[in-house]
Amino acid sequence: MARGKRGRKQLVVDQSLVADYDLSLDDVTLPQAQFSAENVSLDQRRLHREAVPLPNPGHSLTSSPPADDWQASSSLLAGIFADEDLFFMATGNGALCADQSSAVEPEDRALRMNPCDSGSLVATFTSTSCFVMKEGASTSMKDVQLALTPRKLATRSYGVKTRWDGQSFERTSLKALGLVVGLGHCPDAAPCTNPVQSRSDFTVVDVNGRHTVTLTFCGCDRAGEAGDPVQQLMRHRLYPATDIDPNTAFTFSLLEHYHIQSLQGKISMYDYYTSLERLTDNTGVTKLQDRYKAFMRVVAQWRHLKLLKRAGRGHDPTGVEGTQPGELALRCPACPRPDVNLPPNWDTVSDDLKFLYIMSVAIDACFRLKRRAVSNEEKDPILGSGWTYFVQDTAFREILKGYLDQEEISTCTGLSAIDHANTKFSKGYAATGIGAVVCARHEFWLPLGAGDLQKGERYVNMDYIFVSALREWLVLKKIVSYDIACQWSKSILDRIANFPEHIQIPLPEGSVMYVIPKLHYSSHQQLGHSKFSLNYRVGCARTDGEGIERRWWWLQPIANSTKVMGPGMRQGVLEDQWGYSNWRKTVDLVWTLSARLKEAVRELGEHQALFQALTENLQVENWTSWSEEVKAWEADPENCDDPYVVVSQGLTEGETVRELSQEEQEASSVPGFIALHSVSLLGFITMGLEIEAQQMRLAEDARSVPPSKLAELLERRTSLRRKIQKYRELQAVYTPAIIPVLHEDPRSRTDVQEIERVRIGLPSEISDSRRSAICGNRLPDMEARLREAQCRDALQDLRNKLHTINQLYRYKKLNVRNQAPNTRARSSIAQQDTRKDRAVCKYLHAHHAKLALSGPGDWQRELQVLEDHHVRGLEDDDPRAVAERKRRRGASPGPAEGRRQLSWIWRSADVSGSDSMIDSLRVEWLKARARKMRWAEEAKLLPEEMRRVLATYRYEHQLWLTRASARPVVDPALREGLISYAVKQARIRTAMAAVFRRVCLPVAQAASSKCADWEHWEKDEDILDLAIEQEEQEFTDYMTLYHLDGEDLEPSYPS
Repeated sequence: MARGKRGRKQLVVDQSLVADYDLSLDDVTLPQAQFSAENVSLDQRRLHREAVPLPNPGHSLTSSPPADDWQASSSLLAGIFADEDLFFMATGNGALCADQSSAVEPEDRALRMNPCDSGSLVATFTSTSCFVMKEGASTSMKDVQLALTPRKLATRSYGVKTRWDGQSFERTSLKALGLVVGLGHCPDAAPCTNPVQSRSDFTVVDVNGRHTVTLTFCGCDRAGEAGDPVQQLMRHRLYPATDIDPNTAFTFSLLEHYHIQSLQGKISMYDYYTSLERLTDNTGVTKLQDRYKAFMRVVAQWRHLKLLKRAGRGHDPTGVEGTQPGELALRCPACPRPDVNLPPNWDTVSDDLKFLYIMSVAIDACFRLKRRAVSNEEKDPILGSGWTYFVQDTAFREILKGYLDQEEISTCTGLSAIDHANTKFSKGYAATGIGAVVCARHEFWLPLGAGDLQKGERYVNMDYIFVSALREWLVLKKIVSYDIACQWSKSILDRIANFPEHIQIPLPEGSVMYVIPKLHYSSHQQLGHSKFSLNYRVGCARTDGEGIERRWWWLQPIANSTKVMGPGMRQGVLEDQWGYSNWRKTVDLVWTLSARLKEAVRELGEHQALFQALTENLQVENWTSWSEEVKAWEADPENCDDPYVVVSQGLTEGETVRELSQEEQEASSVPGFIALHSVSLLGFITMGLEIEAQQMRLAEDARSVPPSKLAELLERRTSLRRKIQKYRELQAVYTPAIIPVLHEDPRSRTDVQEIERVRIGLPSEISDSRRSAICGNRLPDMEARLREAQCRDALQDLRNKLHTINQLYRYKKLNVRNQAPNTRARSSIAQQDTRKDRAVCKYLHAHHAKLALSGPGDWQRELQVLEDHHVRGLEDDDPRAVAERKRRRGASPGPAEGRRQLSWIWRSADVSGSDSMIDSLRVEWLKARARKMRWAEEAKLLPEEMRRVLATYRYEHQLWLTRASARPVVDPALREGLISYAVKQARIRTAMAAVFRRVCLPVAQAASSKCADWEHWEKDEDILDLAIEQEEQEFTDYMTLYHLDGEDLEPSYPS
């Protein structure tokens, strides 16, 4: 295992480039031929702040702008900080580099050390992040200045320092020692002739706690060059809490550290900030001013600026105001995107290859991501509403106003009664959950693919989110996975047509395939639902549709913290998490696709062999007709009979009773027939079965009866005793020979307390040697037929209960929290589990009776012996196989569809006789064919997805190079910063593409001979060493890579 990790690491040319989601503000070394020392600006900064209007004094960041005025406030925010952020992408970082400032004479530094009260600078103290001054050392101002360059001072003067007072170390700071940090004069650090001192309690918050620092801003004739206070702080990597008279600043290191901790560790903002206060003082003896609200505000701005920066809005001539809906979202590089990663002939390929260019999406709702009715848009505005993953809030709410009374989407699973995301549980919540759309194959959150749910899972919410998310893929065919697709897809076109015209999207007939995720499919009724199965529909490959459930699970740690946030903060946090999720998926896509392709090639070989062997054992005329039938269904599943359902030949208990009743009527119509009693022979045998059922239920209840129910139990026993005594009277009429036998058996006596244990005397209870003489032939035959029907009914009841229990467990796991809802959910599960046990008991009793009456025979093919390990859900594996895998070290999880060991109870319910045996073989053959076809599609689709990833990297590489010079600027320093960041982004894509090619090329070559064109990619080290102009010439045209032809999918055996 370690060897594999080492081998994988060697493939990464520059790990920081490949896995750097934060896209750090650190320096980038540029080619010397393009940027030389002669191009450095006069003040030796690589970047000046572009001249932008200063903020209106009456419009401070301390008070949030109105929601309606967001566009103006967003532009203002970006104008203040965006270009300053790009300052750090310049090659030298100006005077902040220690090697440049060391040549400056100490007397000229913008740094002062005021004498202590004693008039001496002699101090003995230690620092956790700065330097150590030894005890007894005589230190002058020059020594301190030489030890602390402006760059070091800006980043290291926030360490926790202690001073020796003769007995112990006491906590102190450089400010207490008289240190003053001068800002503004970079890079020469010349003393300012008119410094403007900050307030005495100016606070800097860093990763090691809060610190009080003395700062001076430039107020001399060079103030225009130094910038306003906000700019001076930003250029020392300090983010001000306000843009007017700032008195608090947060270091860039702190913001970057919290950002990645919140994304990867899901640490809440409150816990992180409280930890900073504990680092500052964990004794409670120091009173600290609360900066939590300022921290929240700054983090929200920081997240938003990061989104704008990574999306290239700082390079666009239109700036922030030109941001288009969904533009800031990170797209999936493996999904088909016209004009980005599709070949020119993608829309003209043969029909058997069109599945390669289908967009697969999954829809679902999560009721854990609630938001309480706290705050509002005016107090907590949404930054960039509709620019990332959430739909545009104002337009969404306008649509919802017309559907206030719409009910939730109904389901065919029978669980609507326990759904607790309804009106009863919506009080006090502004949002009861979130509906979202992801790409089903790679689990990327789609742009404009999320929105709040106000009252359960209503049509209007999910329809609007669906329409918004699919706007980028209108020209492609689509597979839409939804756990209630069977109901939601009905009349979807009519519902979309009722939206305003600017919201509607065209969905031509046949352009969308609606399916149900694989794990949810088993919870739906099976009849007529094969058209919704991802296992049977052509073009679905091995997509499971459950990826969005895995994404919801990944977000669960932040559900409690987002529940109490305002609308703006909550959307910002969730969109940030979704963006990080997409980035990590992008980084890991190389390993995901390569592993999937290896598995697909292996499984395809196995299932081809299995299908071929099964076909060879069948008659040619049979599988030929089956093949024609299923092909017709695949072409038109709406108008053809479902071929994957076994036609039931067996009778239920009710049908058997009706059939026997008809036979009784015919027998009674024969001349000379004399009725022996008012109760017919059929009534006699069914009465015995009813008494037996009552005995089983009474025995079950008697085992756990509480004292308060003892009187009721006694009444039930008395009633049952009277029925048995009446049945004895009928036995004297229809089976008189059994009376002496019953008298001889003490277990048949009715004068006992536990009447539920009394033997009734049905034909199945009599031994074979005496049954004919006592009961004749008619009664045993009638009971045998009824027992067989009882077995079928019990099996069907058992399957229904297993369905329900499985869905209840899934619902409880995903949606139920807190004690009261959990108690109700557990009660529902316990109730269904009891009913399941009754069905098992009924089947075992009926099967035993049937075996006693009929003996072994063909009926056992359908109605087998039921053991404990057979009683499991459709998607559950054999518990014995699970235990065996647990004993194997490093074993993989249980198998999925196509490899799972199904219990016989799911296969044999509709098999009866030879005709049913053939029908069952037909279904099994069709399923084997479908498994083989899905693996074949997967093996073809994965190399195409790999090609699309490389094409996307190529497209984004060129896009960033184009952005480098897209914005017309006059300031050469600003232009240099823009080019520097764009080149860095382009090289990140180049490095990721090189790693992707090295990992995936051998796997793709082993799967197909069509990957030879990938050799045109240069080796990793060559790509990274080439100049930008050479790289442009060396890249090949990816749109012509990996063309497939129809022959690749033609099987050499029946399909």
